[in-house]
Amino acid sequence: MKLKNRIIRRVSAFLLVVLTLWAGLFYMAMMDEITDEVDDALDLYAESVMTRYLAGKELPSTDNGTNNSYHLNAVSDEYAATHPHFSRTDEMLFIDAKKETEPARVVRTIFRRADGGYSELVVMTPTIEKEDLRKAIAYWVLGLYLSVVLTIIVVNAWVISRSMRPLYRLLDWLERYNINEQSQSLNNPTDVTEFQTLNDSIARFSQRNRDLFEQQKRFIGDASHELQTPLAICQSRLEMLCNTNLTEEQLGEILKTLQTLEHLSELNRSLLFLSKIDNRQFPECEAIDMVDLVRQTQLEYRRMAATKQVNVTVNWDDEHIVWRMNRSLAKALVHNLYRNALVHNLETNGELHIYIGVNRLTFSNTGVSEALDEAHIFDRFYKVGGREHSTGLGLAIVAAICRHYELTINYAYSDKLHCFSIEK
Repeated sequence: MKLKNRIIRRVSAFLLVVLTLWAGLFYMAMMDEITDEVDDALDLYAESVMTRYLAGKELPSTDNGTNNSYHLNAVSDEYAATHPHFSRTDEMLFIDAKKETEPARVVRTIFRRADGGYSELVVMTPTIEKEDLRKAIAYWVLGLYLSVVLTIIVVNAWVISRSMRPLYRLLDWLERYNINEQSQSLNNPTDVTEFQTLNDSIARFSQRNRDLFEQQKRFIGDASHELQTPLAICQSRLEMLCNTNLTEEQLGEILKTLQTLEHLSELNRSLLFLSKIDNRQFPECEAIDMVDLVRQTQLEYRRMAATKQVNVTVNWDDEHIVWRMNRSLAKALVHNLYRNALVHNLETNGELHIYIGVNRLTFSNTGVSEALDEAHIFDRFYKVGGREHSTGLGLAIVAAICRHYELTINYAYSDKLHCFSIEK
């Protein structure tokens, strides 16, 4: 989720809580104010009626055309003793003039008359419908909330977009950053201290990474060449030694040593190649005819396939299927899959089926009669059956090439065939 969307969502939720609390407090404050005003008016009216009654003056009409009305009744001493002498209540009263029941505010006062008896004065006035008021406030709050949220969304989206432009430029630069290439220098002027600090830190970090990357490339290249030279010298000396007068046993040991050195040399080359792939040192791309590449690979490995008696079949969707890749990586991809299928095939009468599609390349071969470990099959130095002449890097190189081009590689075991499928 984008930062501005997260901010707007949280602000909207916060506003909903705040406005709901505000609506509740506003309703209670307004009702309290209205009730105070009504009570003050009723108290004055009740005092006026009671004063006129005690003074023996003519009482006002119970229906004097105003909202106020009253009842004055004599009550017993027991009633006066058991009821409060002054109270205010909200009640539902039937209004004869309107022929309906409405809410009213009622004030009851019990007082002693001149003759020693007690009378109860009940003064009432219609009041507002609280339920209607609650609904009205709810509607207004909802309208206010929607208006505020809409305004905040528009204003925040504009303000955040303007304020976050340096961050967006920085993210765009990072997206295009390639440690193998001399990327364009970061030009992201801003007067925001935090963004400027972030720019400086990333610029220093990228330069430090590029320096370390160059050092690593030089070290790997130098180490590989330094190893390759003594290996070649050792092989050459052992080959010269084979031409001298040696016993059959001595010659056998030297040949074994040569095989070990050849294996070590191949391992060194594979590790160097894998390191170059991981370091993205193959940026060039071109149109590669995958059908033609598989045919060439088939010719190169035809003797090995014949020796192991592996029947190879190749199918394709079109005579010319083009993938855009670095030629060296494309060749390594096909060669490693082809060699892996032959090396790990059955000793005799094995099968290798190759399918070339516009978006898929599949190698299916016979081999061990059980599925391989999918969790580790593409790990470096993973070997099946402890084969001595395998470096354990072939499928690791294939997986690294797939990662380089964001291809998906899958393994499956079905119908006694080990299937490696690469999809674009």
